[in-house]
Amino acid sequence: MPVDTVVRGRARDALDAATRRRVAARLRAALRRLDRARSSATLVFTDDDEIRTLNRDYRKHDRATDVLSFHLQELRGEGDPAGDGIALGDIVISVETARRRAHGRRLVAELERLAVHGLCHLFGHDHQKKAEATVMFALERRLRRLPLPARR
Repeated sequence: MPVDTVVRGRARDALDAATRRRVAARLRAALRRLDRARSSATLVFTDDDEIRTLNRDYRKHDRATDVLSFHLQELRGEGDPAGDGIALGDIVISVETARRRAHGRRLVAELERLAVHGLCHLFGHDHQKKAEATVMFALERRLRRLPLPARR
């Protein structure tokens, strides 16, 4: 199950290969845990300028944000059978915003959190209403706590 990574803009200078691999490994572990190992996603690491443009054009919010998700198919949760073995979509992360919002955490931990958050959105979860947020954030916590496979 591929998790592809793309690095654009000023993020090229802000991320090393080990960090990209670690965040992609977190996403692969989450997909395996959700029994969606045959599904794929693309992680796009970018800067505030690009994510601001995307946020403005697609969500009508003219400001940078930390993460945006663009699903290729609307799903009704991680158990939706339509989500098995498909390309789920793109998770776009602003490395600059992530760095500012890390609040004492390491950048890699914040990028992992954002990647998992974006994955939850690809599966159709949202956090606009309290009940939905409770479900989504509980799923996020479970997926972020998964052990990563040992490096070979």
